[in-house]
Amino acid sequence: SRSLAQQQADRALILAGISHDLRTPLARLRLGIELSGADPPTRQGMEADIDEMDKIIGQFLEFARQDDPSQGGESADRIDLKRLVGEVAEPYLKRGADLKADLAELPPVPGRPLALRRLLANLIDNALRHAGETKPIEIGLRQTGEHAVLSVSDRGPGIPPAQVERMKRPFTRLDSARGNAKGSGLGLAIVDRIARNHGGELKLVARDGGGLTAEVLLPIGQIGGIR
Repeated sequence: SRSLAQQQADRALILAGISHDLRTPLARLRLGIELSGADPPTRQGMEADIDEMDKIIGQFLEFARQDDPSQGGESADRIDLKRLVGEVAEPYLKRGADLKADLAELPPVPGRPLALRRLLANLIDNALRHAGETKPIEIGLRQTGEHAVLSVSDRGPGIPPAQVERMKRPFTRLDSARGNAKGSGLGLAIVDRIARNHGGELKLVARDGGGLTAEVLLPIGQIGGIR
């Protein structure tokens, strides 16, 4: 058990170190592009590629951090999920994203604020990537028994039931229309890990009429249950 724990810690450290070191040459590339004198369309294309690489590196760092969330220095607190959803959604709305919300009033949920923000942002990014151009993304918040249920629904291609558990694993993409070459394949894996670190669960459910609903169940209980 100790050996496995050490291997996991070593893997997280290596992944974080590599991801951190990659950002220095990316910064130099960005500066080089600005000074290159390239025409605007070419420069914008290269900058978009660098932005995409930077996002992927950020996903690697976040995935490594969730291996041992206590190392992030973030203490648990009681979170107003309705307020958190509003704060996370605001920048997307300002950029023109079509988001709809149906948010119930819930008791505060014990959690790590930044981790839960990352969880919701990953779900919104995933929904927008696959279905955000034609139909609104729907964010829901309700209580079921002793759990708060945070959901993000889209009208994209969805995920076949047989592939649901596989999509929670790191570096996994679908071969179908739901998968694409962009991203690190870590978005849902990070959501799943954050949910489990909070004593919760990620569910991926097919929607009637097509699309996908990602549901995160978070216990409304004691802060001591958070990892």
